[in-house]
Amino acid sequence: MSQVKPDIPAPMLARWQRLVDLMGRMTDTPAALITRIKPRDIEMLVSSDTTGNPYRAHEESPRNCGLYCDRVIETREPLLVTDAQLEKDWKDNPDMVLGLSFYLGYPLSWPDNEPFGTLCVLDTRHNLQAKQYKGLMEEFQELVNGDLKFLYQHQQQRSEQQTLEQALQQQRFEVRARANDLEEINTAMRVLLNQREQDKQALETEIYASIEHIVQPWLRKLEKSGLTQQQLDCLGHIREHLGALRHPQNTSLAQLTPTEQQVAVAIGNGLSSKVIAQNMHLEKSTIDFHRRNIREKLGLARSNVTLKQFLLASNQ
Repeated sequence: MSQVKPDIPAPMLARWQRLVDLMGRMTDTPAALITRIKPRDIEMLVSSDTTGNPYRAHEESPRNCGLYCDRVIETREPLLVTDAQLEKDWKDNPDMVLGLSFYLGYPLSWPDNEPFGTLCVLDTRHNLQAKQYKGLMEEFQELVNGDLKFLYQHQQQRSEQQTLEQALQQQRFEVRARANDLEEINTAMRVLLNQREQDKQALETEIYASIEHIVQPWLRKLEKSGLTQQQLDCLGHIREHLGALRHPQNTSLAQLTPTEQQVAVAIGNGLSSKVIAQNMHLEKSTIDFHRRNIREKLGLARSNVTLKQFLLASNQ
């Protein structure tokens, strides 16, 4: 199925009118035409304003009834008939009703090779002057075909532009849709992460409660079993650590290792490195090493704030 062709704009029709008027005067013919084919008719799209021209613009004649233009359109070749009365194929053609026995015509086509119509001159006599201007008419043919090419390419470009704009609009729609999807996913993720954090806290609370429920009765029994002072001190440290588990320190301690957290809790309780070392059965140098790491991780390496002050302030 051939592509729908563009309409001929008024400024171009006006230029073609000047062209056929000039063509009629130069060839000294009464009729100079640009025709356009339709499914069943041939339209005299532009007709010269010359004396004796029997055709009017936009007048139509049936196709395939023996017109000169039918032959040009069918063969896609120029046609010269000097005197139709002397030629068997043409003496009965419809133009002879008007006495137009001389014809010189050229095919006009769209760039996709679909025929448009013809460029032609007709006369009632053997017109030698028209034959002399065949080269000029070929130039006029090129001009009209060039205009048809321009219209065709302009329509193609406009169609391609519309296709690109539609594709761009579709891409924008898809980007917005994906952005909305991502936002919904992010919202869902935030809800899930929040729920996970709540579940984690609830689980920690449950674990801490279970530990106390299991351990505290034994600690009370130990306390009543006649312990030495040193053993009582150890028992107190155990309860301090259980308290730390029950009431976790601020989130800044989460970045510490379990051993560093234990050292930090002891420092927060006011114990010295020596005592912490004894309680944890470690060397004092090891506790000092942990203290330096703790200060570094908590951002206190270049601060005048002591580790104890920081931990006490965090517990408030």
